[in-house]
Amino acid sequence: MSDDEKVLRRDLADAYRVFAMLGWTHLIHTHITVKAPGENEFLINPFGLLWEEITPESLVKVNADGEILEQGATDYGINPAGFKIHSAVHTSERGDKWVMHIHVPEVVAVASLEVGLIRGMSSYSMDLGPISYHAYEHATNEKTDVCERMVSDFSPTNKVLLLRNHGSITVGDTVHEAFFLTYQLVEACRVQLHTLSAAKSDIDYTTVPEPIVENTFRIVQDKYTGLDYGKLEWEAARRQMQVLS
Repeated sequence: MSDDEKVLRRDLADAYRVFAMLGWTHLIHTHITVKAPGENEFLINPFGLLWEEITPESLVKVNADGEILEQGATDYGINPAGFKIHSAVHTSERGDKWVMHIHVPEVVAVASLEVGLIRGMSSYSMDLGPISYHAYEHATNEKTDVCERMVSDFSPTNKVLLLRNHGSITVGDTVHEAFFLTYQLVEACRVQLHTLSAAKSDIDYTTVPEPIVENTFRIVQDKYTGLDYGKLEWEAARRQMQVLS
């Protein structure tokens, strides 16, 4: 195993455990995946472990078709339907290295609203950039090319995809970028639901004008902490997970 793969395995296992710490899990369901150093090789969780149980050694290496190349330290396989979604994103022209998919209830709720996510409602939502949407259809439906439509709906540059009545996908070139996008998305959805539940109508709350939203997004993307987007936040979350483990 190369040193690069060892680092990716550690980062991926840590990501699963951080998500578990934050409560972003659905028992053994949903996935975080990363492209491994080999051509069209990816790392994914063994389907059966809780996320807090996942270790670098237990991760499974698969190809783009979901065929297992390296079993890892357990006898579990993978969820083919779950990986089908991730493979479509990884192998598309987008070429995203990290793909994170969640079913957090607040995210599902906002994804199910006709208005979707209101980007000008909170500082969390302003950090996310333009949001893409994909109508619900199960990934195993063989009558239509669901995954091809999903990638098309994602658009070439957006990094957050809300899956109607389902959840979300966030992507990044690094674990910290994808993680912090997920964090901001979850919090943005929570703020929006709190706000809408407290308001009697749309005149009872304010939103930030679109030019300010776009300017804020550009600022936070431009290493406003001095480091890449999400790097300090990811390192802090990982330290917290390690202390609590």
